[in-house]
Amino acid sequence: MENTIDRPAPVEEPRPPVIGLVVAGLAIAGMAAVSWIAWPHLAETVHGGRYDLDGSPNMVPRWLLAAAVPTIAGLISALLATAPFLEVRINRAFDLPVRRPLRDVTRAMNATIALIALFMVVVHILAVANAVGLAVPTTQVVGVSVGVFLIGIALVVPVVRSDSGPFGLSADLVRLWHRARWPVAVAVIAVGVVQIAVALLVSDVVVVSSVALLLIPAMACGLAAPLLWDRLRG
Repeated sequence: MENTIDRPAPVEEPRPPVIGLVVAGLAIAGMAAVSWIAWPHLAETVHGGRYDLDGSPNMVPRWLLAAAVPTIAGLISALLATAPFLEVRINRAFDLPVRRPLRDVTRAMNATIALIALFMVVVHILAVANAVGLAVPTTQVVGVSVGVFLIGIALVVPVVRSDSGPFGLSADLVRLWHRARWPVAVAVIAVGVVQIAVALLVSDVVVVSSVALLLIPAMACGLAAPLLWDRLRG
């Protein structure tokens, strides 16, 4: 008869975010195709998007423009895909009391990787289009893309739950976050909607880019919402 005494219980491992990685792979392939199509039309050196101290445009070789964003997208996807596995191993090594449903973590990573990859596609297309001299409403496209990205990320926020506080956070803070997840998500969605509206109605790049500053007070309001609700009820 097989002895099962003192046998450790199997430890659940996070699942790889396959869907997110597939979307990221397709996005990177699409960016590579854009670079390949635009390559003959790119000058040997192109504007890198910055300006030097003397006001002259910072020029970079065309291969850097063609490869930079796809490479960054690949690195970010790989880091996010391995993050849940690293977290599990760090928790085991230091006996940290972090308990998150691993299915929720996988769903969140799938959505996050996909959103970032798709946003990078927009950035890459804009960079290449500007480099070849196409007239593109960069401010509007970037503004709308940032707004959509914020709305997507906000919908990911409530997915991940935590049953205990990381690094010794008190149970009160964990309960506060559990109650504040949706208010914070709604606040970020509101900022995303405002970002899209401003990008479509205003052409000033400073105004459009300043909308993202509303994230800090909006998230603070979301975190304070449960406390305010308790005070109104009390």
